Amino acid sequence: MRFPPMPYMDRIIGNKSWSLIPYINKQVSERDQVVQKHYIFKTDNTLRRYNGVTSLLQEPTSASPDRYDVPVFDSAFETQSASTVWADQVKFMTDELTADFTSGFNLLMEYDSVTVRQFLLDKGFTNTEIDWLETINDATGHYDMYSMSQAVLEQWIFDSADINKWTLINGGMDMLTKGMNLVVKNKPVLHNRVTDIKKGPSGTLKVVVNGTEEYSYAHVISTVPLGALQVINMTELDLSYFENNAIRTLKWENLTTGNFQGGQSFTDLPIRRCVYPSYGVDVPNAPGSMIASYVWGQDASRLGSYLNPHNPTTQAPYQPESADVLIDVMLRNLAELHGVSHEFVLSQFETYHAYDWYGSAYSNGAFAIFGPGQFSSTLPWLMRPAANGHLHFGGEALSSGHAWIIGAVNSAWRTVFEILDTEGLEDKKKEFIDQWGVIDEVDMGWYNWSPEGEP
Repeated sequence: MRFPPMPYMDRIIGNKSWSLIPYINKQVSERDQVVQKHYIFKTDNTLRRYNGVTSLLQEPTSASPDRYDVPVFDSAFETQSASTVWADQVKFMTDELTADFTSGFNLLMEYDSVTVRQFLLDKGFTNTEIDWLETINDATGHYDMYSMSQAVLEQWIFDSADINKWTLINGGMDMLTKGMNLVVKNKPVLHNRVTDIKKGPSGTLKVVVNGTEEYSYAHVISTVPLGALQVINMTELDLSYFENNAIRTLKWENLTTGNFQGGQSFTDLPIRRCVYPSYGVDVPNAPGSMIASYVWGQDASRLGSYLNPHNPTTQAPYQPESADVLIDVMLRNLAELHGVSHEFVLSQFETYHAYDWYGSAYSNGAFAIFGPGQFSSTLPWLMRPAANGHLHFGGEALSSGHAWIIGAVNSAWRTVFEILDTEGLEDKKKEFIDQWGVIDEVDMGWYNWSPEGEP
């Protein structure tokens, strides 16, 4: 995870009284400080390899189809950078988001029911050209399932911040959660599974843990990923059709990573993208570590299949060796991308860690990535209290900041404020805003857009 330097991220990395990192650092020891360091976003020696042709990323033609002998049948398009073409098409939307986020978001909602492919077809691009833009700019299949609003929000974040000023957290991103855990009085209880949320007496809710233990609360905030939330029994809460539909349908992204010990390069090979280390680069004689394959969409589904041998072991086709096949594919792809022998890469290889987020029962995917109409018609139903004001839905999916920590933090602001508002605690609402400021109207949940079906 990395942080772009933009006002949208101030609640995490800013220097405000309500910014998370300085808030943590004021209350923890020097050893537990959350320290930002430079993230190496781009260098001059990284590569692109498509259609069997390799070029350096900094070459002006490195993102043009002509450079890779890709036929697109349009001489004007052949020499253009795919990233520039896409950025130019959505500039009117990203500019509006920068000028005023709520106004920009409402503009996005006008295109929310359109996929990226349909948007580009309407602009006069051919399917061949669109396939090339997706190959360079995104993951396989995304242009067919991405809503335009999802794609533009992503483009806005990456396009609006100086790539030379991105940061990471020294020691890893979990320094944030470790710091938060040190600050809070009531510590999280881990390794316990919520199985039911039921009605309790006097408007309370009962949370059932591990199928047997019951706890009563006046309010429950759920930040469980929606795929995992779907298997928690909530039938007693009489959630509406629209609320249940949102829990079932809001889309989570596939993501697979292979982290090898031993900026970014891009390819149409199965590994698709590799990320070189920003951590530990100034530590002498430290072992090198890189993300050999950072993939999402269909690319992640295909590689992730090697991490999920079929069970039970007595039933064919059980494939316990499939992870070894995955590692072999990655090493061979790395060799081809970098123009070295497979034997050389193998000699440098020490160990690996691979993870498929859709293979985890606790996440059911990596992060939210919405399809057509889901921001405008589905999301709003979960951005307000349910169960007569006692159940509140949070997490990065229920925000404008999908896949970013800012989305989770903004949703935390909203759900706490929902509780104060439900209870009519006007003095506490003022105290809350005085301490934590306000978030944009979109993430407050009452922005200027009504979901379809709203009475």
